[in-house]
Amino acid sequence: MKPYNDYIQRATQMLEAVHALQDEGLICDMGEFIPSVHYPPITQYDNALPDDILKTYTLPPDGLMDLYVHFPFCIQACTFCHYPGLFGNHHEEKTKYIQYLKREFDIYFRRFEIERIRPRAILIGGGTPTHLAPSQLEDFLQFLREKVDFSDCKQFNYDVDPNSLVGDDGIKRLELLRDYGVTRLTIGVQSLDDDILKWMNRAHNSDTAIEAIENSKLFGFDVNIEFIFGHPGETLENWTDVMQKAVTLDTDEIQLYRLKVLAYGDKQGNIINRRNSIPDFDQTMRMKQIAIDILNDNGWNENLRRVYTKNKKNISHYAFNQCCRLYDQVGFGMTGFSSYRDRFTINTQHFEEYYNAIDNGVLPISRGIVRSPEEQLRWSIILPLKNMSVRKSYFENMNGRKLGSVFTDKIKNLKDYGLVEEDDHSLYLTNLGSFVADEVAEQFNSIEYIPHDRTRYADGPLNPYLHNTSNDAFGYIEEVGVRS
Repeated sequence: MKPYNDYIQRATQMLEAVHALQDEGLICDMGEFIPSVHYPPITQYDNALPDDILKTYTLPPDGLMDLYVHFPFCIQACTFCHYPGLFGNHHEEKTKYIQYLKREFDIYFRRFEIERIRPRAILIGGGTPTHLAPSQLEDFLQFLREKVDFSDCKQFNYDVDPNSLVGDDGIKRLELLRDYGVTRLTIGVQSLDDDILKWMNRAHNSDTAIEAIENSKLFGFDVNIEFIFGHPGETLENWTDVMQKAVTLDTDEIQLYRLKVLAYGDKQGNIINRRNSIPDFDQTMRMKQIAIDILNDNGWNENLRRVYTKNKKNISHYAFNQCCRLYDQVGFGMTGFSSYRDRFTINTQHFEEYYNAIDNGVLPISRGIVRSPEEQLRWSIILPLKNMSVRKSYFENMNGRKLGSVFTDKIKNLKDYGLVEEDDHSLYLTNLGSFVADEVAEQFNSIEYIPHDRTRYADGPLNPYLHNTSNDAFGYIEEVGVRS
């Protein structure tokens, strides 16, 4: 490994570049962070009834759609989590929830007159979807086998907690996951420093995390491990130690998350109560660059945003399909979301509302949007640009106009500041643009969805409120009222 001071020097250089972009209006004054994961942001969807929001929806012509299923159960509440759920054992509630999941599938199938879902990729998430007794896990996996046509499925992902993969029950869960076709596990390690894990209120320690990774590899799974930077208790020194340990582990992918302080999901996380303990913006940016350098020095490359692998094939197909290819994806369970090619829906966050909707034979959708042509255009830039690149042919097929005819001033500014580049096939982020990918993607948010007031951004050429009208989006020439 390089000496610690070498990493600090490089991180300081990147921080200077970030401050320069902040002075030009790209980043808000305090460096507050809202991730560009969905568009519009997941907290900003209006109420919607399933009959209204799905009325004009049709299944993809090829019948393929990726699948997400949500389990809102965890051992305990982590400080950084922004999703509602139940904590502790709740064995009977889990059994009930699985039965209602099965009924939700049946309602969806009846509505669209299908017998099975044909996904390219599957993600089972939460919460902790393996925080089930082995018998409950097998019940759900057997049901999924009956309801899913796996013939086109290239990757079957499970989000897991280290505790659920150790001990006798952990081994039994791993056997079940393997036997029912799961191919990839994402383990929420979050840190390899036991003091930081206590700060996070994680239920595991670093030894348990390493044991879970080793067990998973013994059963033949591709393994992705996740880490959070910018959390209370983290310093440049202990974060460097964590990343230097991470690259020595037998894993296939390492994923980095910047701590989200403001609500990102349906519940404000407890982290808001520890705001005074959170490392400041400068520290957090240094942590990010230190991690990138350690990963790069050890052969890990960013092949999907925030995702580092040695082989491109190890990225999440589910994330790639949804955010880069913009394929249809359907979600089930409480707070499960569906990202369709022209709309987005989210299920209710409340258990009783979820159960009541299904008892009444309706899908438990509570919010969503059918995107207007303008929001569709913005969405088809934001997600692929943030995560990999905007393919010009995809964009034109989806929007009926060339990428070069929209947001011309905005894209020129981003090029001038070294944040994006393009070739004959795509528009993509530079290394600098990748470092501030969320803020670059935010440039294309419509004004109502920019996360901070205009005054929070410097009055420079990269202020996201500039060059952001409908005319800018569609490439209209205002003076003569025709399209460019």
